[in-house]
Amino acid sequence: MSVFEQDLQALYFGSMPVEHIFLTEYMPAARGDYVKVYLTCLYHSRMPNDDTKVEDVSRELGLDSSVVENAVRYWERRGLMVVIGGEAPRYQMRSAIQRALSGEPLSADNAFVQFSERVYELFGESRKVRPSEISMAYEWVEEEGLSPDTVLALLRHMWTLRGAQFNFQAAGQLAVKLRENGVRDAADAESYLGFEETVHKGAQAVLRRLGRRRLPSEDELKLYRKWISEWGYTQEGILEACQATTAAGEPTFKYLDGILARLRQGEGGPADAPAVAETLDKGREELRLTSEMLNALGARLRPEAALAIYRELAADSPHDLIVYAAKECARNGKGTLEDLARLLESWNKRGLNTAEDAENYVRHVRELDTVLYRIYEACGYRGRASKTDRELLERWQGMGFEEGVLLLAAKQASGASSQKMKYMNTVLKNWQQNGVTTLAQAEKQAGRAPAAPSGKRVLAQQYEQREYKESEMQEILGVRDLFKEEPDGQTDS
Repeated sequence: MSVFEQDLQALYFGSMPVEHIFLTEYMPAARGDYVKVYLTCLYHSRMPNDDTKVEDVSRELGLDSSVVENAVRYWERRGLMVVIGGEAPRYQMRSAIQRALSGEPLSADNAFVQFSERVYELFGESRKVRPSEISMAYEWVEEEGLSPDTVLALLRHMWTLRGAQFNFQAAGQLAVKLRENGVRDAADAESYLGFEETVHKGAQAVLRRLGRRRLPSEDELKLYRKWISEWGYTQEGILEACQATTAAGEPTFKYLDGILARLRQGEGGPADAPAVAETLDKGREELRLTSEMLNALGARLRPEAALAIYRELAADSPHDLIVYAAKECARNGKGTLEDLARLLESWNKRGLNTAEDAENYVRHVRELDTVLYRIYEACGYRGRASKTDRELLERWQGMGFEEGVLLLAAKQASGASSQKMKYMNTVLKNWQQNGVTTLAQAEKQAGRAPAAPSGKRVLAQQYEQREYKESEMQEILGVRDLFKEEPDGQTDS
């Protein structure tokens, strides 16, 4: 140790010489952060017994440690730092003037010099490339492990897609992707970048079809890559699918992605334009049929929202049956998709598989209910038609009783305090055993004299001449039988 030493306060508050050749020959080509790192390292190198490490410089400057490490490697390439030591490397600062006087080139890294010349040659007069941009590009060689030829291919690719004034940082993002995809040499790079060029141009074509005049975003490029590499769509197929985006207020890649996802669910997954067009036509037809169903139901829904439900219904029922069922639901005040599904399920269980079958069934039920209403009115019962009552009525009709006879029997049952239909059934069984089939016979059996032909209306006329409006029938009989059978039994008023 020397017997002479510098006062520490003089060192801290003194000055540090920086060679002019550094300012003129080295600093212009370096990134700002790299210059900060160099000056900080130069400062610490002049302090006696200073043990500052790379991580200390990182904290001192507020820079990420990787930035500081990259800066140190950069100045190594430029010959202003030399690594000395073993496991814990130390760095010796070199004098720029001494290197110049000794005849050493200003850049001790010949590979870097050659790379720089090739970059300048690539752009020529088209772009004035800054030294910092060349340094950034060379980092892709050292940090990402790409060959110089690969990096040059990458620069040509960016120039082709975005023009000569493209952002080198954007190119850096692609350099990372090259490394992540195992691209190292120029041949692999040409193949990969050729695909990327196809993706970029394809995404631009989609944007134009959607009415956008701009470059695709990274998210849009990512979607396009998925469509052609994972989902197997062709460019023509994707453009064909753009037709379906007209339903969107502002068509986007995300909206198109949903359309392609739905198309892909079809058999084999349509890829080319004819297959996509065929599937889209089928989809449009399904939407038209869904719209018919919703209109018949009176539901205020977009066809797209009900398409999945329509497909489920159509798997078990033909379209005309679905529409007819929807009309019945709407007429009966049950205009929801759940009501429609429940009604169709009920009809399917009954074996009603066509609209004609359903119409005949509904007509028959309404005819029975009309007669039952008259019977209920005659016997003084208030309630809804039940499955049991319909079966009784059909049995009585099968026994040959005309409506006038049934209404007379109902009148006979009006005095019963409960179970009027059961009482009426007993009366009719008794009449059948006594051979009663006509109204005249029934009136006689009931102890009543036949009506005289004096123009007065007979009992049958009194009941049969009345007509009921649809609204009146719905109010009194209800329409729940179409959806769920009423429980057996009556409740007297």
